[in-house]
Amino acid sequence: MKRLGLLAAALLLFLATSPEEGTAQTRYWQHQLYFNGGPQFVTGEQADAYKTGLAIDGGYYYRASRALFIGVAGGYHQFTSEGGAPDVDIIPVHLAAKYNFSLTGVQPYIGVEGGPYFINAAENSTELGIAPRLGLRIPLSRGFDLDLNVKYNVIFQENDEFTYVGFNGGPAYIPSRRAR
Repeated sequence: MKRLGLLAAALLLFLATSPEEGTAQTRYWQHQLYFNGGPQFVTGEQADAYKTGLAIDGGYYYRASRALFIGVAGGYHQFTSEGGAPDVDIIPVHLAAKYNFSLTGVQPYIGVEGGPYFINAAENSTELGIAPRLGLRIPLSRGFDLDLNVKYNVIFQENDEFTYVGFNGGPAYIPSRRAR
């Protein structure tokens, strides 16, 4: 999984340095805020121990180059147990990067987040993890988009990795977007 994270980081760096001109409208996009929520499905060996969870995430992105955005992300993810395992509350606090394939109209993107996950279960712990994501931003009105994404969270633990897939959606706000 660490190789997947390095591959995602290398791909983002490669795409950020590709020589393509942006449009005049996109130069004003310096800041983005988003808020997502949605169901989370535990995968792997622990899939039988937990019901479908719920996540609420938020974050901030700064436009570092033509289509590369860097920022911070955080949230609250909750999983209820089945069959006697302890309930799990997870708080990710991550550094984030994403690459938008388009900066106007419908905007597909890839991204990755990584950093500590604060886990509250039978015992409290802090583990490192990574979360690659695929997403789509759909413009709703000037300055507001609908952000839809699929995120695969991998929390590295000593014995086994805790993994889950989230299907998320919510509003995104671009405070510095100007009208044409």
